[in-house]
Amino acid sequence: MMIPRSAARSLSLFKRPRVSHHIAAKAHLIEEGMLKHYNQELYYPVHTSELFHQRYRTCVKLGYGGYSTVWLCLDETDKSYKALKVGTHRNTKSMTKEVQVLEYLASRNSVHDGRSWLREACDTFQIDIPDGSHTCLVYEPLGISLLERINLQPGKRLELPLVKVATYCLLSGIDYLHSSGVVHTDIKLDNIQEALPDEDVEVLTRLVEAERKQPGPQKAVTNGTTIYTSRSLDYKSGVVYPILTDLGMAVFGSVEYTHTIQAIPYRAPEVILGMKWNESVDIWNLGIIVWELLCGEHLFGRDNELDALASMIKYLGPPPAEFLKRGDKHLQYFDEQGNWKGTPLEPTSLKDRLEGGGDIDMFVDFVQAMLSWEPEKRLSAAALLKHP
Repeated sequence: MMIPRSAARSLSLFKRPRVSHHIAAKAHLIEEGMLKHYNQELYYPVHTSELFHQRYRTCVKLGYGGYSTVWLCLDETDKSYKALKVGTHRNTKSMTKEVQVLEYLASRNSVHDGRSWLREACDTFQIDIPDGSHTCLVYEPLGISLLERINLQPGKRLELPLVKVATYCLLSGIDYLHSSGVVHTDIKLDNIQEALPDEDVEVLTRLVEAERKQPGPQKAVTNGTTIYTSRSLDYKSGVVYPILTDLGMAVFGSVEYTHTIQAIPYRAPEVILGMKWNESVDIWNLGIIVWELLCGEHLFGRDNELDALASMIKYLGPPPAEFLKRGDKHLQYFDEQGNWKGTPLEPTSLKDRLEGGGDIDMFVDFVQAMLSWEPEKRLSAAALLKHP
């Protein structure tokens, strides 16, 4: 797959609104406090200007999730900026797995080009507390996620030349993982971030100065804990250079698995149907992501597995009968002869769903090479990199 030169000429400006400084009202929930299962006792009470591991001083909160908060820090050993991910002290399985996988990959000292498109840890450490510990990971700072990127674009989509560049980078990163015996299992738009532009120091310094001059809303909780508001980056970005992140759900690919993985819009058919799966689930994910980047819409159902399967049948045709026999769960959706039990569907090709022609049609063929019902018929990342 060739990278188009024209992609480098396309620029777009990302400007995110600044927030005025105030203390959030007692009843007003912000950030991680809005999460359904939020428990303040699980989060480490990070404060700005706090020093971690005797070198990382927090400057600005960058984000949060169900199991961590992320902060922009100044590394006082070399005066560079770093991103610090501070995990909760329970439900630490994903953080532990990410550390395990990153340490394994680092030990291989690979020279694979795809290593450039995977977020690696600069440092890891633990914060010990009386009833447990908080795992911390340090990374090079990155830009916004691809989910944020397309939400800022007209039509919530990218132009074909930019999609081609992003796809090439992601394929290279996936090939690096697979050739190292690792399956990501959770590749989606919000687990892919942009590499920052060359002037990243200036971008990050502006962010720190903006927070210093006008801090975002804060909410005091209990026991000295303050929930800070995350601040988003403001920078010019042209070509999308995507970085794969969040290896907390990754597995080692030497065996086949059967446990449920992937968010429903990205879930491969063999996973939905309770069959054994392998590294080809990542290829399925990438096919869906490429479609989302190009079209600005979900390809298959987003609410439940029934809708997802119905959409697959509509756009990919019915699954082969021999494929369905690989597991018993298919009988929830298909009869003994492999016929769909749900509402009859009118077949529609992906090309009919997307107005195009020429390069667009060729790219749809490329996407379809990743979206076969049968995992073994999906092209590998290495083969897709050689695709015309």
